[in-house]
Amino acid sequence: MYASHHRLFSFLKINSTLNLFHQQSFINSLSKSITLLAQSKPLSNLHVYIFGVTETFSSQHLKNPVTAIMLPFGARMGNLRRSRGQLSTNTNSTDSDGSEEGIPDPGPQLFNPTLVDVLDVRLFLQWKVSRGLPEELIDMIIDAAEYWPSIEQKMQDQRVIQKDCDQVLLKTVPLCYDRSSLEHEPSPTPLPHRGTHPCRKIVFNISSHDQGGRRRRENMYDFSWTWFDVEVIHGAHTMNMYVNGMEQEILDNERGQVRKHYTEADALLRPRDNRLQVNGAHVSDMQHNKIVWDHRDDVQADSPGAFEIEKTLGRGRLTLDGRVVRELEVGDSIAIWARARFPGWSNHVHQASVRIYWAV
Repeated sequence: MYASHHRLFSFLKINSTLNLFHQQSFINSLSKSITLLAQSKPLSNLHVYIFGVTETFSSQHLKNPVTAIMLPFGARMGNLRRSRGQLSTNTNSTDSDGSEEGIPDPGPQLFNPTLVDVLDVRLFLQWKVSRGLPEELIDMIIDAAEYWPSIEQKMQDQRVIQKDCDQVLLKTVPLCYDRSSLEHEPSPTPLPHRGTHPCRKIVFNISSHDQGGRRRRENMYDFSWTWFDVEVIHGAHTMNMYVNGMEQEILDNERGQVRKHYTEADALLRPRDNRLQVNGAHVSDMQHNKIVWDHRDDVQADSPGAFEIEKTLGRGRLTLDGRVVRELEVGDSIAIWARARFPGWSNHVHQASVRIYWAV
């Protein structure tokens, strides 16, 4: 690993008699060590005691980690078993504090590994440990640790969306592509990834509120007419999204320049069950919403848990089963739409961002 991001894994003692494919404790132990990358102070070396031999890994092991790992990984076993009937941990948080600040600091800053970081770890586990680890087991360890590369897209300026208007707040760079290569190369090559559906997690952060002005309801998400939707743009890498350093409009009416007159029969008249998030109704205080979609999520839309989440958190029931994450393909982009309906309603968006994680 490079000196700028040396991290502590921890010293592991693993019995050499373990059957690697059947001892989940092995995967859990090593994945927890990898997770410490996000929590520990920098150190120069990584020490792993495995198969009775102490292995030390430092920056001297790699001359060009990206090139070294660009090898075919072969057939893979797939993802770890998804949680059944529940969301992954830390999937939604809402904070309303009346401030005009951006998304609040959640505490210790989360470390998001780069693509090179992840390839470094894969290279170490596959080639630098005595005997090496099978590729399938490495996949399971990396997934259990949620040690994935990611890319973040942020909204550039504050927005106010008035009644009967819709605006795209942001569009992510197509999954597993580099923006520069999409703009400058005639046939851009995807970044390293695992499989045709490599997405593992999508994290949305939105700071917003409506126009306020009335007494807050007991359930503030009832009868709210300002909200956010997600649109998946399939094959966005083929749509010339970037020209001369500028992002292009590839969706209809992205800036909301045409105000539409919705009827009762229109699907977009009101928030749907697949909405991303609803603002609290008549709440002028800033609301900070963090929404996490995980590939292991499995809350069915007709379950009591889904109705409870919809009521208490303002999320759409159809977004709780992880399907969008699991079905996202290489080259797809995510767009966030902000919407407002009916006279007197307005959607005030101060910050919005999306971070997409994918498996390598």
